[in-house]
Amino acid sequence: MITNQPVAIDVFAGAGGFGLGFKMAGFSIPLSFEIDAWACDTLRYNHPGMTVIQNDIRDFNTASSVKEICLYKPDIIIGGPPCQGFSIAGPAEKDPNDPRNTLFINFAQWISFLEPKAFVMENVKGLLSRKNSECVKVIDIIKKTFEELGYFVEVWLLNSAEYGVPQIRERVFIVGNKLGRKLGIPQKTHSLNLLDTNSCQLSFEEIDLTPAISLWDAISDLPALNACEGKEEQLYILEFQNHYQYWIRNCSKILYNHVAMEHSERLVERFKQIKWGESSSDVAKEYRAKRRSGNGELSDKTYDQNNRRLNPYKPAHTIAASFYANFVHPFQHRNLTAREGARIQSFPDNYRFLGKKTVVSHKLLQRENRFNEKFLCQYNQIGNAVPPLLAKAIAVHLQEKLQLCPQLIETL
Repeated sequence: MITNQPVAIDVFAGAGGFGLGFKMAGFSIPLSFEIDAWACDTLRYNHPGMTVIQNDIRDFNTASSVKEICLYKPDIIIGGPPCQGFSIAGPAEKDPNDPRNTLFINFAQWISFLEPKAFVMENVKGLLSRKNSECVKVIDIIKKTFEELGYFVEVWLLNSAEYGVPQIRERVFIVGNKLGRKLGIPQKTHSLNLLDTNSCQLSFEEIDLTPAISLWDAISDLPALNACEGKEEQLYILEFQNHYQYWIRNCSKILYNHVAMEHSERLVERFKQIKWGESSSDVAKEYRAKRRSGNGELSDKTYDQNNRRLNPYKPAHTIAASFYANFVHPFQHRNLTAREGARIQSFPDNYRFLGKKTVVSHKLLQRENRFNEKFLCQYNQIGNAVPPLLAKAIAVHLQEKLQLCPQLIETL
């Protein structure tokens, strides 16, 4: 079979941000593999021509089982094995036996079975400092695993804001190639230093760059909402106001997933006290949360990471899986909507997220046997994703360095 596009397959695909970026760069993405039901619904809705396999990758651990669903040899395999076991956002003490820490082995198995020209594995920055129970660095274990498969391995630490994403988001990319040589990181397109007109920190490389995209550049054209307002489908009210907004609308006529959280009047009053850069921990005592079952008594607990009001004129902070409680809109007294999070992640407006908007703790769902809700909600899907614009920059870079051309696809 002849194709005029290089081929990539997406493993641990989530809602498809990584694959979407490669698709934007001209790749064909015929197959995505993901365990979560709602994320798979999102993939199927947005990519009706793509085969989406909903299953546990640990059940596909032989060459025959993998080649049965992947009928050709891909140029590149991309994926982001779950990062919770490596993340620095949770407790300081991590379980070295956490099964999520070993899912990269399953990713490596697919590399060994399908032998792509290259692979890209994404994870959190905290991966660089993690050690196993024998005090060996996890990143060194991962590199050695892929080197033994015949790949030259590089570790890239990339900041999404330097590639046109309106968000400070540092992520690790482990990149392997069969050429046996260093490819180097993708060329940066945007500079954080250029946001500061008084900055004397500019390097020679930054002279021709564009200032990083700010939060307000990304979301200022979206309909204003109070708490509890909005619809899963609505029309635009304003025209786009800059190039980023023109691009991200992607000719869409309908705006999806722009629904505000259901805040109480007391919470809205608390939000009104929070200034740019401040969080719930900065408000006066009388506006703080009340104790649970405490007869109206105020709680002494404060959470510095909760409900931080974002500065509109800077890139947003990192959008995490639970960002519905992390941030307050810069001007409106509510948390961000799923669509605003998607804008900050660089998902086009016609990319719709399915599943519930939010769900309660998965631990609670487990205890109450509510297994039909134990999936990734819209906010989880958005926050977990690789920003498509960053993925596109990686894909364009690899396509050039690997000299991927139209070719005969090898069947397996």
